[in-house]
Amino acid sequence: MTSRNVSPGQVVAAYAFKYACSFYDFAGEKFPALKVYSSENSRGAALQTAIIAATLILTERRSGEVARGELHAGVARSFPPSVQARQLAALRDLSTALRAPGPGAPDAALVQALGRWLARAVTKKTELGEPEQALAAAMGRSAWTSAAMIMRLLHPK
Repeated sequence: MTSRNVSPGQVVAAYAFKYACSFYDFAGEKFPALKVYSSENSRGAALQTAIIAATLILTERRSGEVARGELHAGVARSFPPSVQARQLAALRDLSTALRAPGPGAPDAALVQALGRWLARAVTKKTELGEPEQALAAAMGRSAWTSAAMIMRLLHPK
C-alpha cells in the first residue's frame, strides 16, 4: 500500500472504482451496445461491486475467512454514506449469486458467475442473449483480473 493512513478496505474500494471506470473506456469501443444500458454511475457501481467481491474471494483463499471478514468491514466503512447502503446491498445480492459456484469453485466458474451477474445488473435482463453473454464474459474477466491486481497491491512480494 502506498500510505500508512490508507486502510486495506479503502485500497480495495478505491482501486475497484478506478478499474471499473477504466473498463468502460475499453468496453465502449468493443461493445457499443453497452452504451444503451444504464448510466455510467450504475454500470460503474456494478463492476466496482464485482471487483470487490472477487477481491474478497481471493483474500479468503489466501488468508482465510477471518481476513475476508476484516477486509469486508473495512471496505464497508470506506464507502461514503451517500452510496454505502446501495453498495452493500449490491454486494449482498452478488454474494447470493456466487453461492452456486461457491468461493472454493474454480476461477473459471467464478468469473462466469461474476460476468452473468454483471450483465444482468447492467442490462436489467434475466435472460442473456448472445451479445449480452459476450459482454458478461468480458466483464467477468475484467472483474477477476482487477481483483488480482488489487491483491498485488495489498500483498506485494
